[in-house]
Amino acid sequence: MQRRLILLAALGAASFLPQLAGAAGEPNVSVKHSIDIETPPGKVLVELTFTNQGKTTVWIPRELAAGNELTGARFDVRDAGGKPLKYTGKMVKRAALTGADYQPLEPGKMLMNTIDITHSYAFVKGRHNYHIGYNGPVLADLKQLDKPLEFGARPVSFIYNMK
Repeated sequence: MQRRLILLAALGAASFLPQLAGAAGEPNVSVKHSIDIETPPGKVLVELTFTNQGKTTVWIPRELAAGNELTGARFDVRDAGGKPLKYTGKMVKRAALTGADYQPLEPGKMLMNTIDITHSYAFVKGRHNYHIGYNGPVLADLKQLDKPLEFGARPVSFIYNMK
């Protein structure tokens, strides 16, 4: 009984650690990612929105914040049965990302970008349902490129009619 009380007290205290870390000078980072899909004839366009809900500037990978094509599999695209679609787009082998590869996003600000993924994933001919998700890195400090934080976007479903 006493062990259970101690365990419950420890778990309760642990739930307050994020708030205590913010009070101790750790940056308060909160980024909301959202995905919308547009499928005009012959295209699959991913509309990304990044909103900085925190108290400090964060950095978003420039490829997603301002680019118009992918250089690797950045999204989790699946068919209606949950099977992942193969990434068929450009693959760029490069050095590790530097600070120049990130776009700053100030507190309270929003970034929006549209990326055409039509030829980046193995969509099947005909009318099909798909799901797309994104769990992307965000930097809280440009001096700590090796410590990205992950923030995910809620997966969305869409229909694409490939001719």
